[in-house]
Amino acid sequence: MRLDEIMCDIKYKSFLGDDKINVNKVVYDSRNASEDTIFTAVRGMKVDGHLFIPDAISRGCKVVLCEEIPEGFSETTFIVVENSRASMADLSFSLKKNDMIENLVGVTGTNGKTSITYILKEIFCRHQKVVGVIGTMGAVIGEKKLSLENTTPEAPDLHELLTEMKKQNVSRCFMEVSSHATELFRVKNLMFKVGVFTNLTEDHLIFHHTMENYYQAKKKFFLQCKSAVINIDDLYGKRLYKELSNEGLHVVGYSSEEKTDYIISKTKITKEGCTFAIIFGESEYPATIRTPGKFNIYNYTAAVIAAHLEGIPLVEAIDSISKINGVAGRFEFLPTKLGCTIIVDFAHTPDGLEKVMETIEQFAKGRKIVLFGAQGERDRSRRAKMGEVAGKYCDFIVLTSDNPVNEDPYTICNEIAQGVSRYHLNYKIIIERDEAISYLIDNYQEGDTILLAGKSTEPYQIIGDKKIPYDEKKIAQEAIARKELKDMIRNDS
Repeated sequence: MRLDEIMCDIKYKSFLGDDKINVNKVVYDSRNASEDTIFTAVRGMKVDGHLFIPDAISRGCKVVLCEEIPEGFSETTFIVVENSRASMADLSFSLKKNDMIENLVGVTGTNGKTSITYILKEIFCRHQKVVGVIGTMGAVIGEKKLSLENTTPEAPDLHELLTEMKKQNVSRCFMEVSSHATELFRVKNLMFKVGVFTNLTEDHLIFHHTMENYYQAKKKFFLQCKSAVINIDDLYGKRLYKELSNEGLHVVGYSSEEKTDYIISKTKITKEGCTFAIIFGESEYPATIRTPGKFNIYNYTAAVIAAHLEGIPLVEAIDSISKINGVAGRFEFLPTKLGCTIIVDFAHTPDGLEKVMETIEQFAKGRKIVLFGAQGERDRSRRAKMGEVAGKYCDFIVLTSDNPVNEDPYTICNEIAQGVSRYHLNYKIIIERDEAISYLIDNYQEGDTILLAGKSTEPYQIIGDKKIPYDEKKIAQEAIARKELKDMIRNDS
């Protein structure tokens, strides 16, 4: 497409060069720049993309989108804008808007986003629909899986994924929409048929600074939605429901505590799963899921409502969730012949960890044990709070490494331990996470319930500026196999 054909869709401060150049892609990494790309110089939190303009030009790039023009590049076309990241989203959208899938369902909130997108995927797949997913566990396009750098990718990458989905005849895309995505213009210009709000608890405050800013970032997303599905049992959800309703958006609520559009009732939770009912209108619909926990009842209900708004009959959506075995890495029981229960979960906030521990408390017969850490360079205030949750619910705790980045993992663990010590001192610090997992499994006691929290399906450890491959589930399964073999040899001897 010719540059002048897409320039009309953005506001720019100045333009220098040739507007007749043909371009077909917007990039923000100079290593991906080429003759037919527009390189965007984005000012990041750690690195300023303007420093890489010479590298992009050396790779043949003829057009640069930036906030200030460097000296010495008279042959290059420059588009100068107020905010490179916002304009990058506009240019990329202009290039791809006729080629992208349009049926989008977005899920936002602190916890539950991944689970809901994958529950929706299962519901629609059971109705013979080809679907896409974008989020924490990567992208899914039909049967194809791709890894992603961010929960919600940067705008050009997101547009490429949505374009590929349309090519593959995907009927709908279920997307996790992070608060970073709205603040950093990653979903700018996109319209969502349905938006889902799960909950809002303390997280990402290094980025947002205050809970009010965090809330407003979440609310901003719903201004791009035709309909909103809101958990009104969450205090921020109740506020969001009222504010969006007053602004004229089509909003439906779900609750187990108040009368609203969809009411959750008659809940019963066991280790094997949950039974409950969804009341809609004058009718009551019995539901069953194979994963325990009140938080899972909320996740499955939200997915059912979103599916209902998207045309799946309520009875059929509820029937579909009864056949889902769960979401990988979300309160997932690992198979074992040992005399203990081992669960993998992504809980990495105080609220998320407490919800999981409340569920475990309902069926645990022996000791309750948790292994977890906290990410470096991120929300230090929540470390002791997570320690408090662990101390309150658990008989024994192992503190370990979880993406320490450039912080000392031992220091992070000691900050968590300050919270644990408000209840007891039954904890141990083992920095190497694989060693910590092996320690717990090797030393379990009959009837223990062991929770491995925080990493789940995340495929790496961030140490310094490197992402080291890591597979929590595989490491745990190998430790289980070793312990089962040891026990078998001991019993045979």
